[in-house]
Amino acid sequence: MTYTVNLIKLFTRRDDHLFKLNEAERLKNVWNLLFLLLFLTIFTYVWTSWLGLGSEAVSQGMAGWNRLEYETSKAWFVMGRTLFSLCLFVFILFISSFYFWLFNDVSYKKLMIVQMNVLLILLIERMTWIPLMVYAGIDWYVSPFSFGVITSLLTDQKWIIYFFGAISLFQLYIIYYQIKCLSWLSSTKKVWIWTGVLIWHILLWAGTAALSYYDLFLIQIIEKA
Repeated sequence: MTYTVNLIKLFTRRDDHLFKLNEAERLKNVWNLLFLLLFLTIFTYVWTSWLGLGSEAVSQGMAGWNRLEYETSKAWFVMGRTLFSLCLFVFILFISSFYFWLFNDVSYKKLMIVQMNVLLILLIERMTWIPLMVYAGIDWYVSPFSFGVITSLLTDQKWIIYFFGAISLFQLYIIYYQIKCLSWLSSTKKVWIWTGVLIWHILLWAGTAALSYYDLFLIQIIEKA
């Protein structure tokens, strides 16, 4: 059986298309979708960085810089975000798929299809940050869709705020989506699917918090290199 991958229908008609994906011996349209998602990922991060999203580390030092130093730092920031978008693309589609492949009896390529939709959800989430930042001046970690808002009222610890800011409604939907897909495609016990998915996301949230917390330090290292 040949299955033509359709990411939208994997959302709107999930069970039907997961059945077809599970039964498929050949997959079509994979490369087209990979290149499309690569373009969308790079475009999203270049656009958000151009608008200044996540540039607090650059802005903090601008008072002591001349215009050339500031523009150079801004260019480095955009290039860094572009590189980050490529790393995110590889990580979500290939490394995450490998992790789930380790404890599920599902082909690696089919797990990549699931992760394509995960990446699509992540990009949609990042697009919601744009109006929040531009029109309301709200940073991603205190988005109304995340738990960062509540956490910021309870503590001033930046790492903790970043950690819970990384937990959003979009992230919870991704967890639900991954568990549903893995339950369809794999014969692994659900308790292990739940455990594997939750551990993975806790590690991702911790990593996101660490990257955000040390953002300024990393930029300073790049500037001195």
